[in-house]
Amino acid sequence: TAGSNTLVLVDGRRLNNPDIAAPDLNSIALEDVERIEIVQGSAGVLFGDQAVGGIINVITRKPGAPRYSLKLSAGSYNTVVLHAMTSQALANGINYHLSLDARESDNYRNHNEASYRNGFGKLGYDHASGSVFGELQYIDDELNTPGTLFADEVIEDRRQVNPTFANDFSNAKTAIARLGLVQQFSDNWSVEGELTGRDTNGEFRLSSVFAAETEVSTQDRRVVELTPRLIGIMPAMNNTMLTLGVDVLASDYKLMSRFGDQLNDQSQNSLYAQVVVPATEVLDITLGARYAEVKNDLRDTGTFAIFPDGTRIEDDVTVGTFGLAIKAARNWRILFRADQNYRFAKVDEYLQPVFTPTFTPVILQTQQGLSIETGVEWFSDGNNAKLLVYQLDIDDEIAFDPVNFANINLDQTRRTGFIGSGRWQNTERLGFAASYSFTDAEVLSGPFMDKEIPMVAKHTASLSSDYELTEKWRLFAEWLAISDRVFSGDFDNELGRLPGYAVINVKAEYDYRRFTLAGRINNLLNREYSDVGQLSFDPNTLTATEAYFTSPEINFMLTATWQFR
Repeated sequence: TAGSNTLVLVDGRRLNNPDIAAPDLNSIALEDVERIEIVQGSAGVLFGDQAVGGIINVITRKPGAPRYSLKLSAGSYNTVVLHAMTSQALANGINYHLSLDARESDNYRNHNEASYRNGFGKLGYDHASGSVFGELQYIDDELNTPGTLFADEVIEDRRQVNPTFANDFSNAKTAIARLGLVQQFSDNWSVEGELTGRDTNGEFRLSSVFAAETEVSTQDRRVVELTPRLIGIMPAMNNTMLTLGVDVLASDYKLMSRFGDQLNDQSQNSLYAQVVVPATEVLDITLGARYAEVKNDLRDTGTFAIFPDGTRIEDDVTVGTFGLAIKAARNWRILFRADQNYRFAKVDEYLQPVFTPTFTPVILQTQQGLSIETGVEWFSDGNNAKLLVYQLDIDDEIAFDPVNFANINLDQTRRTGFIGSGRWQNTERLGFAASYSFTDAEVLSGPFMDKEIPMVAKHTASLSSDYELTEKWRLFAEWLAISDRVFSGDFDNELGRLPGYAVINVKAEYDYRRFTLAGRINNLLNREYSDVGQLSFDPNTLTATEAYFTSPEINFMLTATWQFR
């Protein structure tokens, strides 16, 4: 459920969906990214729903001097990628950014062909006291889905598709419009806000291990989001920074399949405030609170309907945050933060009944948690290091139970561990980065008491190096490793474990005038592994068994980029 518990933003706009579909990371063109900000703990006060396990905020480049680029890539599995972009900030304050992405690939697995189109346009105006902008984006995403493989199928041919899934697919067309402003109305106070509308029309065919699906289902979602906020600096209170905001989110969801229609009109409203107080020259204190409410108007039809006459489910939650940042020395900071978080049930999670003769409805409770973390940071002349110790407790964690074919609330769960990371710039041309995290994740009470939480690895690590061989040549290499995990959905921990793996990726770039030529090899040592595995059922014996989504073996991508200012 990482896609429902990690909040992904692009310039502050949510990519997370109101239903269980994962955020569309493909909609972000890497060439347009300036930097990526990561909050490793929860941030329920400042960001609200789904900000449980961390925040990823992608910041795109702002238009400046005229910039144009054309990028062509080709690689394994008949992959071809095109990216074209132009941007400029004019002297009169008007600025624009236009980009087009197109991707075609057969992908690693059989019956996994993908076709992707993404057009984006942004028009802005900067003036003496602020700025305004408008964005339009259209995405056409077509994907054949090969499903899982059992262990014997992986041994026979890890790229094959089981005939049951040979006609499955998932296609979606998404239109996004966004308006935003920043208005400074005094030296210390400003108003910011965005209005976003997103409309997705999808169709899919999704089979089970027991039978191939023959009919096409449709899934439509419409989301409108308004996020105004007031930001100010108060000199009379030692330059305390105040953020006061309102989030309004309305979602219309409709799923139509052979089993009937599922509909949910969900609305979320929340109010939050956070202050950062410079208590002394070396101590900053953060305090904040958020109140949020949700309303669901549910209705479904068909043979298995559980709310044929409709029903309303409402809930509300209040969360708070407290943090300390101590500048212990010129290059050292000590950090402490306690943050409450929450996740409302998704629009399609309510409409999944327990698999009983009466198809009993499950009224899901709001997931609530508390994240406590403390650590130290060191930074000097481009070098940095961080050590963070944390504990995340969650009540009523929302998860899918494949044994009962239903979404459920787990009893209390806990994740404890530590994260260490750092970067060392050995010379002007040679740099190293490394990270390691340890996580102990278990269910503390209820029928799954003392069981490991599925798909959480105890150990993950990375090591990378970048080297500027000459002014024209750059080299990069990385080693990524993850330990074994419990299969997704295996809350009883009755199956085997999804094996861990380690891979090496390398890349080389060469600049020639306005051209950049690059070559990248992934999984250099040609490891055979599966990054995802789940509990499934043998259709012949009806017993629980492991199912795998196999990952690519060695593959490459060659890229040529032309750009100039």
